[in-house]
Amino acid sequence: MRDRIEDQDLREIAARGADLLLNHPWKVWFWGDSIGLEGLLDATELTGNEKYSGYVYGLFKGWIAREQFRSVFDYTAPGVALLRVFAKTGDITLLEAAKRHATYMAAFRKTKSGAAMRYENAAFELPPELPQDHPDFETWQDLAPHVKDGGPCVFVDSVHFDAPLFSSLYAVTGEDSYRQMALDNVLAQIDLLYDPQDELFHHFWIERTGSRNGVTWGRGNGWGLLGLVDTLEYLPARDPGAQKVLEILRKVMRRLVELQDCAGGWHTVLTDSGSYLETSVAAFMVSAISRALLHGWVDPDFFGPPVELAMGWLLENVRPDGLLEGVSYETFPSTSAHHYRRMPRGGVLPWGQGPLLAALWWYSRLRAHPQLFSKCLPGGSASCASTTKSQS
Repeated sequence: MRDRIEDQDLREIAARGADLLLNHPWKVWFWGDSIGLEGLLDATELTGNEKYSGYVYGLFKGWIAREQFRSVFDYTAPGVALLRVFAKTGDITLLEAAKRHATYMAAFRKTKSGAAMRYENAAFELPPELPQDHPDFETWQDLAPHVKDGGPCVFVDSVHFDAPLFSSLYAVTGEDSYRQMALDNVLAQIDLLYDPQDELFHHFWIERTGSRNGVTWGRGNGWGLLGLVDTLEYLPARDPGAQKVLEILRKVMRRLVELQDCAGGWHTVLTDSGSYLETSVAAFMVSAISRALLHGWVDPDFFGPPVELAMGWLLENVRPDGLLEGVSYETFPSTSAHHYRRMPRGGVLPWGQGPLLAALWWYSRLRAHPQLFSKCLPGGSASCASTTKSQS
């Protein structure tokens, strides 16, 4: 049994983990930049060290200076982090940039159901960008010729990029058009990506076939859940559209708790117990459930114990230097679960370090509410995939 971790320990782990992330070669922008920068902002909240938020501020100012030269992946820009830095600094140029970015995001073509099509030419079976000294580098290089053209696809990652930007702009400006844009985006994405039979998100939806890819990827569900939390946090609680989003959040979150391994983690293919336990999923889940508990959106008796179990397992996988081990490299799309099962792990990755920092911050916030946190401690309901659970 893990000893009770102290608040100072959380701060020290966050500082080491954030310091590693400062050395990441940010592409400005790419998949994972959003949660990476949000994690650095959370590191400042937890440690009190302004160098992390200052670093994020500098990245944004550099991006704004060359904003007219948009990259192909600019739709992955960290909108929520941008507005968090605006709230902290009062720098109006950040708010203006967020509004321009929202206009840019709104201009993408839509699917028949209304989801924004961000990725027109998805490459299936694309190898991850491994460093040359990685033991799997040569193997994946040999697989590169087998890349397939998947055409236009809608990805679950965009649940974290799109609606949260619009909903946070609504919270800052009070302009109702942003509230409606948030709901239009997220509800259309849910329609395509959420599987009501599995009660989970699939990694992506394929326009050519009109079908989901058939793989319930662990980190993908983390992206989806955190996107729903971000979106709901900035919308009026009684908004009928927000209530629909909350219903899906509860279903996915409950299903993920049912699939939690007895060690505290989740499999990289959630419904495949033969696939490895992937640590970033636990980090996403700790922050998402903690925030849902703090908002009173879910039942603490049911959802509290899994947070403590996941946090304990997460900390067991943090190296002394602050690196979260066991995080899979960028996982490009595939319709084969084998592609996900064989994905290599390792390295300082923003979609690993960022969720770790977010988990540490939100777990500390949960601990600051003793009556709520007491529901997380041992003695509550069991929490692992081998245990049949039912929500009271």
